[in-house]
Amino acid sequence: MKTLQALMWVSASVVALGLLGCSGLVERSPRETVYVAQPQPEYVIVPDAPPPIVRERRPSPPSRGHIWIDGNWHWNGQGYVWQPGHWAVPPHGRAVWVPPRYERDQHGYRYMPGRWGKKQQERQREEQQRRDRG
Repeated sequence: MKTLQALMWVSASVVALGLLGCSGLVERSPRETVYVAQPQPEYVIVPDAPPPIVRERRPSPPSRGHIWIDGNWHWNGQGYVWQPGHWAVPPHGRAVWVPPRYERDQHGYRYMPGRWGKKQQERQREEQQRRDRG
């Protein structure tokens, strides 16, 4: 019963924050913290290409479940800031890291931040299921 109440409370909080357009940190109890994801734009137009990639030494992974995410230049709205490479645990077993990209266009460069995505086979299966339903 307590688990159901806790789940309902978290669900209601997430919905309320979404409706208010808020994101950030929700304190649930002294022992548990829930993070609410903030929507990210698909891309941002930046004036210049990023600097050359910084070569980094990759340390040993903390566990077999971690994957390495290469360092990259992140656009912070005013300039590029180096984000060092790091080990991360995928949010679910089917997740893959899609690295950030920069594509030249008539306004400068489109910067598309890195994100967690689905494996190609899973995307193809979902597309086929949509076609089959449609």
